[in-house]
Order: sequence, then C-alpha cells, then structure tokens
Amino acid sequence: MNKVLLAWMKANEGKVTSSPRSRGKSFEISEVSEKKEIVKIRFEGRENIALPLTFEMFERALSIISKKQGEWVRLGTSVTNAQPNTIEGEIWKKPFPINYKIPYKSASHVSDFLVLSGLAEYGKIVNPISGRKVQAIRSIVGAP
Repeated sequence: MNKVLLAWMKANEGKVTSSPRSRGKSFEISEVSEKKEIVKIRFEGRENIALPLTFEMFERALSIISKKQGEWVRLGTSVTNAQPNTIEGEIWKKPFPINYKIPYKSASHVSDFLVLSGLAEYGKIVNPISGRKVQAIRSIVGAP
C-alpha cells in the first residue's frame, strides 16, 4: 500500500469528507484495517457501511495511472462490462481483489481517495466509444 495514501486514510478515519467530484457523495472512513487490508466507508446520511474497498483496489488503480505517466485514464461506469484501460476495468480484472463473486462499483470511491491524498487529480477525457466527455484521473507528476 502506498504510504502517503495509507497515512491520509488513517488521518481521516472517523471524519466526514467531501468527494472532490461534482456529483460525489460525502463519506466517512469508518475503518482502516491494515491486518484485513480493507477500508470501510459510510456515505453521509446512510447508516449502513458500504461494501469494503481493498488495498489491492487502490494498488491496481495506482498502477494503471502510474503506467500512463500523466495521461488521463477513464474511471469507467460499468462493472459488468468493465472496459480495459479504465480504473473500474483494472480494479475488476481477474482474479478479483476481494472474495466476492459479483463486482461492485468502486472506481469513483477509490479515485476520490487518490485525489484527496494528493496522488492524483480529476479531469475529463473523451470516451472513444461514446464520443462523450467523461470523468478521468491521472497521477500528479512528482507524487510519491
């Protein structure tokens, strides 16, 4: 796990944090478990804790944006047909990063953590399939 990201998660555990995305929901990091290698979040206004984000999800997202060396990478919108070269596609490539048989949407939340910790930034890129501008993320040059 990236040390900067892990330190940010621990420093913000128990705090309500606003998503840096325009339509993103505020969330609270309810648990960071190094032993289980998971992060649990609760969305503002909800009692239930969302499905966990695993350390491997973050590592996979960081890996693809690092390989792209400052180029934008689409977040991806589908988990059932996750496209390659998207954050969602990278997170849900097999073997799955968690012991669930069905993937769940996680790219936007994983990306929020990367942006909030200072490792990445949000932007827009044209989806080559639809031709529409979509959310994207890229690593910040010089970020650890």
